[in-house]
Amino acid sequence: MTRRLGWILTFVLVSTELEWGGYDAVWPKDRLAQSSAELQQIVDLENTARLLAILLDSGRSVINENLPPPESLGQTLIVPPDLFERQLIEMFLSRSGTDLHDLDHAKLPARGKRLLRELIAVSKEVVVEAQPSRSRAPVDDKELIPAVFGARAAARFSNRTGVRLKQTALAPRNPANAPDSSERLALEAFADSNYPREKVISEVTVKSDSLRLMYPLYTTRHCLDCHGDPKGERDRLGYPREGLKLGQNAGAISVMIPLKP
Repeated sequence: MTRRLGWILTFVLVSTELEWGGYDAVWPKDRLAQSSAELQQIVDLENTARLLAILLDSGRSVINENLPPPESLGQTLIVPPDLFERQLIEMFLSRSGTDLHDLDHAKLPARGKRLLRELIAVSKEVVVEAQPSRSRAPVDDKELIPAVFGARAAARFSNRTGVRLKQTALAPRNPANAPDSSERLALEAFADSNYPREKVISEVTVKSDSLRLMYPLYTTRHCLDCHGDPKGERDRLGYPREGLKLGQNAGAISVMIPLKP
């Protein structure tokens, strides 16, 4: 928390210095009001980023809970879209305390509500397109496991909104999920067994004019079907298992939101 507030306060101070370095005079009272507004904007954006990460991970969890058992090799069981949406909303409510059925009354900025609605929409689209009964060809031949769902939903959401949403890990199976330098630092912190569980890492970067947030992910019982022991043995998709343990950090969801809509 101290580290995160340090980043936020640094951003506010830098912004103030830049305003004072210009030609337009800004009175102290106005500067204080503007700094407070900037700080509130950052707090709102951080909360929005955290909720987006929780919502994407909730979708991953719903897919995980509806996967066929590991011994059912070749069997593809896709949760019906309406059931997926209902379970997604229930899981998100239990994890975040925010009711997606009543977003109009949620204590969130309008931008945050719009982004959450968009992520719900694209998540359901991904599930609809994966249904075996669809007459058109599927997006690709990959089984809709949590990582595949997350990649498809995140990519579509990012393209539509300009808010970057990404799954990442220190040793990702998909090269497209490789971390950048900032993400790697956060992932290394998450990998430390002493790191506080589910504590996010966020920062405001003046260079990119964005807020970045990393939300840690942990293995569940179902995750271990593909990522657990025995290490090196091939899983249901043909990838070598990583030998992860229950509750171990398994990467993160990275969110980058421009400060300006």
